[in-house]
Amino acid sequence: MNSEQISPQAFKILENVVFLKKTALFSAMRTHDLRAVASIAEELTYEAGDLIVRENDVGDSLYLIKEGRVKISKKVKDADPVALAELGIGDCFGDMAVFDAELRSASANAKDHCILLKINGDDLIDVIVDCPYIAIEFLKMFVKRLRKANVSIEELTATAHALRDRPVTSDTTML
Repeated sequence: MNSEQISPQAFKILENVVFLKKTALFSAMRTHDLRAVASIAEELTYEAGDLIVRENDVGDSLYLIKEGRVKISKKVKDADPVALAELGIGDCFGDMAVFDAELRSASANAKDHCILLKINGDDLIDVIVDCPYIAIEFLKMFVKRLRKANVSIEELTATAHALRDRPVTSDTTML
């Protein structure tokens, strides 16, 4: 092989660096940091309906959606699972399990043909030690999610108070 040719593995890492740079989580990162993340990413393919991760299983990896859509759902007592989100290209999931070593909080299923980048948590931690700027981007993502959850809690609380404080009329009472 001459020096002008690029190996398939090096080409895949370069392709993944370009992809990572387009995602919200990794867009502000330096190329060096992106190359480190891309080098530990494993590309996986799923078909519509395939289970990617199951709620309450041990989580050790995060996933980035390179192609397709993923449905995130959660079991609710004896009812059917509730859809929490539909994620698309550039979105990630599974990140909480990487950092807290707890069980998965929800399940993820492919909605259609998907190509995902799977990043093992131990490998990611090693990269973060070498490239600490990555940790700041994860913190920003977690703060954004926490703020969104706070807004949802406020809205649910306001709705619950409105229902509780509503006057009882003949239309709302049962005999």
